[in-house]
Amino acid sequence: MDVPASLLDFSLVQGPVLGWSRRRALPRRASRWARILALTLVSWLPLFALSLLDGGAVSRAFLRDAATHVQFLVSLPLLVASERYIDLSLSAAVRQFVVSELIAAKDLPRYEGIANSVVRTRRSVLIEAGLLVLSFAASFLDVPHLTIRPSWLHAEPRGPLTLAGGWYLAVSMPLLRFQLLRWLWHGVLWARFLFKVSRLPLALVPTHPDAAGGLGFLGTVQASFSLIVLAVAATLTAHRLPHAPTTDFTDYALHLFAFALLCLVVVFAPLLPFFRQLLRAKQKGDQDLSAVAAWHSQRFERRWFHRELPEGLDPLSADDFSSLADLGTSFKTTRGMRSLPVDLRAALTVVAAAMAPLVPLLLANRRFIEVVLELGKSML
Repeated sequence: MDVPASLLDFSLVQGPVLGWSRRRALPRRASRWARILALTLVSWLPLFALSLLDGGAVSRAFLRDAATHVQFLVSLPLLVASERYIDLSLSAAVRQFVVSELIAAKDLPRYEGIANSVVRTRRSVLIEAGLLVLSFAASFLDVPHLTIRPSWLHAEPRGPLTLAGGWYLAVSMPLLRFQLLRWLWHGVLWARFLFKVSRLPLALVPTHPDAAGGLGFLGTVQASFSLIVLAVAATLTAHRLPHAPTTDFTDYALHLFAFALLCLVVVFAPLLPFFRQLLRAKQKGDQDLSAVAAWHSQRFERRWFHRELPEGLDPLSADDFSSLADLGTSFKTTRGMRSLPVDLRAALTVVAAAMAPLVPLLLANRRFIEVVLELGKSML
């Protein structure tokens, strides 16, 4: 089935931000890296320069603040750099529904309308302006036990903001929050798209090799959000550094593992609406294949076990045995069909992204090789 032209240009990430098109100002190939460099320079470099101007304890506290450096030198660039990769995965998934004929021709206009509606909502300047306002407003909310602020924001407790502290609240953190909120908004839009598509009658195939009726690609697409998981995990780990010794890897591992479990729920929850159709397809496929298998097996046994062989038929060249084996493979595939289009590899990708910040801690303490050797011994 041919993909409609409107779906070829589907994009949930790329495009104008607040009405300003990146392509108008920067060459297409350099725009992404130019944005990463510009955001890094605007968010982190002024903090470094202003902290030197503040001098003394402020400068030393800023240089020792690993959380700030990770936020603006690792997490923020990663949030921007992942845009193209995730966007390509999402747009490929939108086309895959049509290419693999999961959407019937009569339902294609409805499917196209769902995709176009999501894209129109994503282009809303009003929503992005609201996200930007929220990003700035959060900097001036001081909620006890919920707001984590660096010590170098004030030269003395309850005192006025330092120069670096003012830039941190007014520019650096709003930029980071805006990127995070945009990703959250894009995730909500994608979940909305998947929910509406799950309401369409999908042509699921129980014998499909992906063991998900043909929807297995959705698990891989959701796993592409692991880059966002990595960016958030890096910041969370950096914020724990002042409060927990880096030698206590168990504490870090438990917190990151809990975060990984939460990410598994958040990342793959948008696939839950497909549960009903997958379950029905599995039940119907099991019944249909059971009937076919019974019919085939009865005739196979009569032919080969009850001597109903045609004259001149050579067992070594007969197709009966290969067809029986193929039928058995199809039956096992149907029985093993998952009720959610998520495989182990996709889940491990998200878990690995959430646990990845543990690796630099192991390397910093020169225990990485020791831990790897211990893991190797436990697996032998």
